Amino acid sequence: MTVSSLSIELLSDATFGRGEGTAGEVDVEVEHDDLGLPFVGGKTVHGLLRDAWLTMAGTFPALGVAATRVLGRSQELAETSIVRVGDAVVDDATRAWIRAAATRRPEDQRLSPRDVLRAFTEVRRQTAQDRATGAPAATTLRAARVVVRGVALHAPLTWLSPPDEGALRCLALAALGVRHAGLSRNRGRGHVRVLLDQDAALTMKLAREALA
Repeated sequence: MTVSSLSIELLSDATFGRGEGTAGEVDVEVEHDDLGLPFVGGKTVHGLLRDAWLTMAGTFPALGVAATRVLGRSQELAETSIVRVGDAVVDDATRAWIRAAATRRPEDQRLSPRDVLRAFTEVRRQTAQDRATGAPAATTLRAARVVVRGVALHAPLTWLSPPDEGALRCLALAALGVRHAGLSRNRGRGHVRVLLDQDAALTMKLAREALA
């Protein structure tokens, strides 16, 4: 048995920041590709899985070796895990439709990357609070783009060697342990659900086997 992908469903709006803004529009921009489609980098997804596992590793000492194989060693710069996590992107059918709309003729009827990005996102504005008065602090208004709730992204998995049952159980536990991702988690953003192969039953089955 193997697993070919991870699915990330946004249960609330989320900001997967790209470390910069878009002049005249937002101070915090989300990661998106040349078509304007949002995505989450594979290294970020891998980091979320690893962080989730570290919070529960002490509960599953028998899976320690498997966790090292599937998630790599802690604080090690070289990639040693047996699985490579690709970028989490929208499904192939949606991407194909967007690409066709972005390249159709005549050119003035093409869908622009900005239009695509705006279709998948919204802009949220917030300010810091002045602790003395309780009013919005001056010059603190910031605009951040969010990927809207309900969007699903899919990250392909490439296995360098076949995973054993322990590796799959560890991966399932880590996936279920990822509950939040992105920026402004303390403001209700970034609530996610991560599943193996878009299959809740499979993910739960593997996780329960680890508890047996």
